Amino acid sequence: MGNNGGTAFVRINGKRTYLGKFGTPEAAQNYARCVAEWAISNTDPGQASVPIGTISVDSLTVAFLDHARRNDKSHYASCRTAVKILLQLYAGITVNAFTPKCLTAVQHHTTQVVGTMGKPYARQYCNNLVEYIRRMFRWGVSQELVPSSVADALRYVPPLRRGRTTAHESKPRKNVPDEIVDATLPHLLPTLVAMVRVQLWAVMRPNEVCRMRVGDIDMSRKDGIWLYKPEWHKGTWLERDKIVPLGKPEQALIAPYLKGKLPEQAVFSPKTAALEKNLQSTARRKTKRRGRPATPKRVAKEHYTSITYAHAIKLAIKKANHSLPKDQQIPHWTPYQLRHAGITELITENDGDRDVARAVAGQKSITITQGYNHADLKIAIKQAKKRGQRPGDQPEEQQEK
Repeated sequence: MGNNGGTAFVRINGKRTYLGKFGTPEAAQNYARCVAEWAISNTDPGQASVPIGTISVDSLTVAFLDHARRNDKSHYASCRTAVKILLQLYAGITVNAFTPKCLTAVQHHTTQVVGTMGKPYARQYCNNLVEYIRRMFRWGVSQELVPSSVADALRYVPPLRRGRTTAHESKPRKNVPDEIVDATLPHLLPTLVAMVRVQLWAVMRPNEVCRMRVGDIDMSRKDGIWLYKPEWHKGTWLERDKIVPLGKPEQALIAPYLKGKLPEQAVFSPKTAALEKNLQSTARRKTKRRGRPATPKRVAKEHYTSITYAHAIKLAIKKANHSLPKDQQIPHWTPYQLRHAGITELITENDGDRDVARAVAGQKSITITQGYNHADLKIAIKQAKKRGQRPGDQPEEQQEK
């Protein structure tokens, strides 16, 4: 706050805004208001506001994407996809003119768009894209850019229903069997082996094991259990904390990657994996390469992402299958299936009691855990085998031993 002949002023973006008599409560209040308005909108204080509902859909999408990039990074890519499809049909119209019929047209258009994988989007993802557009208009209401009546009307557009749309159904995510994981591990770098095992045993999401930092792990408990508190996870935007207990097997895998690192550094770093790859390449190098160590083509980032983590596993499987016979080929799988496998195993081990799996997986609602119906089939098969046993027969587990 400046003083110009007894009049207080603030300079933002090179422009002065006068606040009243310097040193008075009125000037202090006006100063606080100007700074707060500038912080949330990055516009000049005192600038004439646009009448609600008169801005274009284009302007709303620009403002919303900027907000999503800063505050909702996990959904930013999907928000961009939704906005891109929206602007293909309704660029230039005002938000007041965007009706439920317009949203229905966008919804239909999502089923016709070919995605990055070279095929149209699945029905479930089309519904997600429409929901991001609804979210954008609700956010616009909070910013006094969209009338609440416009955002409320969009709620009445029903989602696409199974069997009532041309959009195809996405395949349900399945567990990855233990034998497939075990067959893959010898072809992965040590860093990735540790990540796969820690994620599976601790029933974490891929992004949680990727972003594990040294300072996020509490090793001070007297009972020997480490507690990992992710800085970011799926429920962060809901202000929910998540704590992942790490037992002795996980600790043994993590401990070598903690040495010499600062608290803010990633436990599992692509840089470490790059060094491991160089060592393996040097060991296999032929004489014509003159013993010169390989160097990565790109500078590795500080931590993996769920995408780079999955891609590394995909490449390892592809490379392994080049040398494996057809009857030993490794099927493709992703890190997302590891969490499904871990939850299913917990439910099965506890005879269908989902509360243990819910607690270990960090799910707040038992309803979410009930969606993992893979365990139901395993339990049903187990019971069917019991029905086939005659009195006096040994249980199948003892026969195998």
